[in-house]
Amino acid sequence: MLRALNVIWVALMVAGAVLTYAMKDRAGRAADHVMQLRSDIAREKEALTVLRAEWSVLDQPARLQGLVERYGSYLHLVSLDVRQLATVDEVPEKPVESPTAGIDGVITSGVAKPHAPTKSRTPATRQPGANP
Repeated sequence: MLRALNVIWVALMVAGAVLTYAMKDRAGRAADHVMQLRSDIAREKEALTVLRAEWSVLDQPARLQGLVERYGSYLHLVSLDVRQLATVDEVPEKPVESPTAGIDGVITSGVAKPHAPTKSRTPATRQPGANP
């Protein structure tokens, strides 16, 4: 009996050691993954910094003016006329559409009328000897 109990305790200790090793290995892999993610984030931030610097060079007004002068006729670019600018008060309001439009799109006097039938109905001719 004592021998069986010792075997059980040894088996539990081995299982605990294997479980502890597995948890430590999983934590180490997670830490490596976190370090890889931090490295990727740092690389992306550096790329963003380079792209922002490149954008500021490409967006300089003198460079853009040179491109406009060079390719303006090809792209049919025209200068902005100052008279084209307006304030919000000068913009006309959009006309309000009535929600009471009928089926055929005709606005009625407040009530939508049903669409008139397209075929005219003629009474059927009776056959001689048929009951009405």
